[in-house]
Amino acid sequence: MKKIIYFALAISLFGCKDAIKTEVNNDFLIAENIKFDEPTINTNLTITTKADLLGYWVGQFTDDMPQNENEEEYIDEDFFGIDYEYNKKITFSIDKIKGTEIIGHSIVSGNIQKFKGKVTETPFTFEINVKEPGNEKSDGEFVLTIKKKDTLLSGKWNAFKVKENKINKRKLELSKKIFEYNPNNKIEDRFVDFHKSAIKKVEYDSEDSVGNPIKQSYDDEQYFTTTDTIFKINPSTEILKKELVENLSKGDVFILRNLIFARHGFAFRDKTLRGFFDYHSWYMPVFSDVTKDLTKIEKENVALLLRYEENAKEYYDHFGR
Repeated sequence: MKKIIYFALAISLFGCKDAIKTEVNNDFLIAENIKFDEPTINTNLTITTKADLLGYWVGQFTDDMPQNENEEEYIDEDFFGIDYEYNKKITFSIDKIKGTEIIGHSIVSGNIQKFKGKVTETPFTFEINVKEPGNEKSDGEFVLTIKKKDTLLSGKWNAFKVKENKINKRKLELSKKIFEYNPNNKIEDRFVDFHKSAIKKVEYDSEDSVGNPIKQSYDDEQYFTTTDTIFKINPSTEILKKELVENLSKGDVFILRNLIFARHGFAFRDKTLRGFFDYHSWYMPVFSDVTKDLTKIEKENVALLLRYEENAKEYYDHFGR
């Protein structure tokens, strides 16, 4: 029901960076700062030494509980076939390894949390056991394994605090990736928010029982969505004109603006944005604040798009522009 590079040797250690844990209103943040070290990135993709483990590992963070244990978790979110909790994308960042000690941070659902623990080398595998601090309700323990000369890091996550009707166990399958900003990463599908809708009364011509012309109507529920226009515009490489933006739907404006942030590795906490970009193969949640990384073109476009987003009507087919 619920299925939904690269060179040998390490690159230098980056400095300490602010990570933001926050309730996010799209890309504008009220921040509580935590600190973490960006990873020492080893660009080897085939793992033969502990040093090869350093860097970003990205993949699916999937419910690993029997369905009847957490069925209520999905009732609200999955009503329209949208499943925000069952399957998420996670970035598991291994920042430092010293002897058997391993330090890093995870990025999932817009949350960035530190972890530390042990890495054990056997003749054929590396075994990773790390724990988050436990000060957040979503904290837990990762137990992961990778075979030597392999490329897939896999295993389990278990929550410290088991809650009824919540996902307390997840499985992970992660591949090592190097984050690269690419202004040409494309939107792969249309966006629909099934939790935002408006009713439009549609009138049509008909006849009564004796053939006299009459007007009849029906209620048409329309959702907050994009149009095919989003596939033709690149807000990272072209300066958008007022005349173009003022004729976009609010859905188009919303997604084009957030596409800029997604290309820079912004970790969305908003469920609909996270769910939309998680299923793009190129998308990699890495950072909590990318505003300083935006290009001049992108900054200008974000300002223009936001101005029209705040004033546009939400439901394009209903209200039109």
